[in-house]
Amino acid sequence: MRISIEVKEDELPERFRQIFKIVPEEAWRRRAADLAGRERQNPHLHDYFNERYTIERFLDRAMSHWAQRSRLPPVRGPDGGRYYQLYSFIHILSSVYPCLSPRGQLRVHGYVRHGLQSDGGLAPFAHELAVAVHLWSAGFDVEFTDIEERARFDILATKDGLQLEVDCKTVSGDVGRQIHRRRALELWHHINPVLASLLKNGGGRTVDIVLPGRLHGAAAYMSAIAKVVSDAIDRGKSLSVADTADVSLGEFELHEPAFLPTGPSQSLESVVERLGRVNREVVCLGSHQEHAAVVAIVSSLEPDKVADGIYRALKESAAGQFSGTNPVLLATNLLDVTPNQLRELASGPSALGAISNRLFAAKHREHLFGVAFVSPADVPEAVDMSALSSRGMALFFRREDHPLSQDPRLVLFKHHDRPHSPALPERLPFWTVRVQQGRPP
Repeated sequence: MRISIEVKEDELPERFRQIFKIVPEEAWRRRAADLAGRERQNPHLHDYFNERYTIERFLDRAMSHWAQRSRLPPVRGPDGGRYYQLYSFIHILSSVYPCLSPRGQLRVHGYVRHGLQSDGGLAPFAHELAVAVHLWSAGFDVEFTDIEERARFDILATKDGLQLEVDCKTVSGDVGRQIHRRRALELWHHINPVLASLLKNGGGRTVDIVLPGRLHGAAAYMSAIAKVVSDAIDRGKSLSVADTADVSLGEFELHEPAFLPTGPSQSLESVVERLGRVNREVVCLGSHQEHAAVVAIVSSLEPDKVADGIYRALKESAAGQFSGTNPVLLATNLLDVTPNQLRELASGPSALGAISNRLFAAKHREHLFGVAFVSPADVPEAVDMSALSSRGMALFFRREDHPLSQDPRLVLFKHHDRPHSPALPERLPFWTVRVQQGRPP
């Protein structure tokens, strides 16, 4: 199977109609309403939901935009990057679906339904489609073997007589972390009123929350931490409660007005760095009226074990679902990791490199050709005056002793302008759909 990876903006309304034949629009609307209701209960979830459930949330907004203006939001406008991700997914799904067998179509229907009802969302399925787009851009034909129940791996990619087996894995960058971002957002919701009370004092204040271990999601534990924070602030001094939390209060000089709105800034980072916390989550509250800001940090005394968590997930994926005769690629999408964070992991020896080496080392995984960690671009880039595309980043670890290591047919991430060094991953573009823009409204 090979489909066009280009779509025109004026084709998108018909693409949406095709998607709603797979799963009705009402199901998408219910999902968006559920997320909106959860956000109303905890406004700290806003950015997190936009990142984790981009397709679900922005489809609903696109349909509302259409109902009001009889056109879809353009990819060059506000939130253009989010709409670009949505339109790419809509285009590929609506193009692939008619090419599948009735059994494959039924399974896709189930994937989408499940994604609209689960905490995992549509990200894993969207990642599989994005990997297919990338393989098409590299000149491969693609067969969705897992969808069609022909094999246990996701994709069989073929080019010039070579077959590549591909398994697509979506793993949270929070796996193995002591402080999960989602749980930290729940904690901020618990302690937001008492943090806001500090703004009345003016100036810069810090609330440093150190846990003995992992931040559990249990309501009783969250409430216990919140009580320690509240008691410390009420008493105006640091407080320690065994097996719950140590809370330290501090101050910093507030010089820049730019610090005051909530959200990260250079000033915020300097305050966080001064406290020296590593495995932490941060929230900042600000008030222009009071000329005040509060930086709250939650961290753990226990070290993170992210590499172990990711390795376990990929080890399971590389276990026994492949034929053993073809080269294999593990294409991994790390959620909760920005492109900048992914770049940092590529400089020198990294956790991702250690994970790949552990996977390569096993004798029974000799078929493993490479491991790619991909991160789509935050915003689409102009291809020319009329089109937008996206080149996210892939960290590609190649198994140097694989028999096909230097086979030109396995240039998976386009040609690059420097020789590959075995000591470092290849930092290469991850290609996605090209959206041909219509005329501005």
